[in-house]
Amino acid sequence: MTPRFGSARDLFEAVREASRDASEIRSRLSRLESACGLRAQRYDAPSSRGAAPDAMRAVDIYVDQEERLRRRQDEDYELIGLASSVIYGTSEDGRGGIQALLGPRQADAMWWRFCAARPWPSVADMVGASESWCKGAVRVALDTVDSYGWRAVAEGVGVAEG
Repeated sequence: MTPRFGSARDLFEAVREASRDASEIRSRLSRLESACGLRAQRYDAPSSRGAAPDAMRAVDIYVDQEERLRRRQDEDYELIGLASSVIYGTSEDGRGGIQALLGPRQADAMWWRFCAARPWPSVADMVGASESWCKGAVRVALDTVDSYGWRAVAEGVGVAEG
């Protein structure tokens, strides 16, 4: 996947939206399952009072909708995974990522804000810092990604090694 975004902010705002979308999809799939009554679906013989109902119609509708939603959810998770690699790096030895360049608290502020799509008060609670510190840390991290490029930051190439 090679995303094309004008800036790091554009990339990470898309990630934030993908995180919200993935969460909504999980909820929709749960509601869809309940609405279709799949857990309680009966496959009895047709009644003698008329035409046989299409017992599989609800299942077919569910399967089609589920497939579309899961495909979109997979795309959301792929983008979130890319962002996580920019935040925490891609190498096993700890090279790369915002974490290596700026530190773990800055990386965590980025992850909670964008990958988890949390509001600022929640980000601050999760990171153990003030909202203003978190906002500043995210601003600096976004500038850093813009300066080096998301791929260099993720891979820890050249100057993007911590």
